Amino acid sequence: MTPEKKARQMVGVDITIILFCIAVALAMFGESIYIVFIPNFFSESGIPVAEIGIFFTVFYVVNALISIPAGYMSDRMGRNIMIFSLFVLSVTIFSYSLADTRGELLLLRALHAAAHAFIFPISRAYVMDKSTEENRGRAMAIYGVSFTVAGMLGPLIGGIMREQTGGFDLLFHAAAIFPLLAAVFLLVVVRDLGKGFTMEKMKVPTRDLIINRPFTVLLAMFVVLYCVSSVMTIIVPLFAIEGLGVSYVFLGIVSMCVGIVLTISQFTVGTLSDRHGRKKLLIYPFIIYAAGIFLLGSSVNSSMFLGAYMLIGIGAAPYTTVAYSIIGDLVREEQWGTASGAANSASNIGMIFGPLLASALGGAVGLRMPLYLCSLLVVITIAMLFIMLPPDNRRAAEFV
Repeated sequence: MTPEKKARQMVGVDITIILFCIAVALAMFGESIYIVFIPNFFSESGIPVAEIGIFFTVFYVVNALISIPAGYMSDRMGRNIMIFSLFVLSVTIFSYSLADTRGELLLLRALHAAAHAFIFPISRAYVMDKSTEENRGRAMAIYGVSFTVAGMLGPLIGGIMREQTGGFDLLFHAAAIFPLLAAVFLLVVVRDLGKGFTMEKMKVPTRDLIINRPFTVLLAMFVVLYCVSSVMTIIVPLFAIEGLGVSYVFLGIVSMCVGIVLTISQFTVGTLSDRHGRKKLLIYPFIIYAAGIFLLGSSVNSSMFLGAYMLIGIGAAPYTTVAYSIIGDLVREEQWGTASGAANSASNIGMIFGPLLASALGGAVGLRMPLYLCSLLVVITIAMLFIMLPPDNRRAAEFV
């Protein structure tokens, strides 16, 4: 037995997936150094809390508009188009340290979003390329775990840099290195990212995806839950630092602890979904997720904040594991890039409204009420998935 076959037997997936996930994890590690603190960066750059949401909305609008064309292009031309975008991402991150005006920051947010659209949706499609229905849950779990592990130390390192230097420039300079490393790793180690499909085989992808009922239910789920996620992206750092008085280092430690919990949860949920069905492993963790968000909004001290965030880490596992495994099961292989792009667009549509909602509610009624609303939205989503997704014992082929 060759070393490659031994490795595949050990981890249960194609070894190329592992190598690819290492590359994507490098890019994600760079993002994690500063991303937790980006609302605070905007605040210290002179942007009022009520206007911070605009900068997030610009990002999500551009990402939503570009993700589907980016996914389609990757289906047509191959996944290697993400390599150039990694170089663009590096330049963009570094440029945050040079921006002096609101207009420059808005332009960078748009460029940042475009780079993301050509990297992360396409990377999920590549994992679909290299996995089968029998091991896709595990493959997506490994992909999700690589993201989470990459992001565990980043916030802590970023928090220490911020408190030692009193600014954010060093965070951006350090973060910009890692997309470059990811691009080099893909070029040198992974190399083959696929050739793409012919136009004749691809046909027109949109109609098949629109009439796929379970797929559209998942798109609705992405809209709502990523609206929730984007509200929390803005509210939680502000609530923790301004409302509870915790330090940047503590917030980084919390992010690392949540990352450990999320890593275990993602791998467990993804692997179990291969054996026990996708639907139940998608829905049940979200119950814990809703409870965690509610308790987070009720936190009165740092210990309660940490405990609530642990529950969120457990419940957030289906985002990057089970949901995308279902998409891979439901959609034909020549449409995986487009489908992944559509899911990313749906996510960003939700995130378009989330920052505006967070800024408006946070400025009007305080920082707790948006978290209670987020918990309610998750409960509504759970009910929708339970009612509208087909049972686990029905084959995906019935709906294609």
